Amino acid sequence: MTRHTDYIINLSLIEILMESVQKYLEEHNTMTLATVGKKGISAAAVFYAETKKYDSLLFVSNPKSEHITNSYIEKKCAATIQNDGLEWEIIKGLQLKGHLELAENSEWDIYFEKFPYVKNNKILAKPLEKAILYKFIISWIRLIDNSKGFGKRLEFNF
Repeated sequence: MTRHTDYIINLSLIEILMESVQKYLEEHNTMTLATVGKKGISAAAVFYAETKKYDSLLFVSNPKSEHITNSYIEKKCAATIQNDGLEWEIIKGLQLKGHLELAENSEWDIYFEKFPYVKNNKILAKPLEKAILYKFIISWIRLIDNSKGFGKRLEFNF
C-alpha cells in the first residue's frame, strides 16, 4: 500500500535528482555517445547542448559517421558525461540511455546559444555545412556521485 507520504518522498527524490542532473548538464559540454550497428559498436565524443526541458541533448555530427549510420539500424543508444579524476572518491557523472532522432531546424538556436563561436569559426565552418543536428532523447538516466559514498547513484526513467 502506498501512503501519501511515500508519494511526497518519491517526488522530492525525483526533484533532487533532476536539479542535480540539470546542473551537471549545464556545467559540462561533451558526451561520449555509444551506438551499435552492422560493423559492431561505435563510440564518439560530441559537444552537446541541453534542451530547455533537459529531456534531450542536441549534437552535431556527420551523417556518414559510424555512430550515426549505426543509428539508422538501431536508434537505441547510450551516453556518458563525466568528470576526469584519478581517485574513486571524486568519480561523478551521468549514464544515459535513449534513442537518436533528427533535431528540428529551430533547435539550432539552442545549440548555437551554448556554442556561439562554432558558427564563425573558420576551421569549423566547412564541416558544419555537411553536418546535421541530432537529438539524443533521454529515456533513462543515472547520476553517479562517489563523493557521497562509493557507488552512490540515483536513477530516473523518463
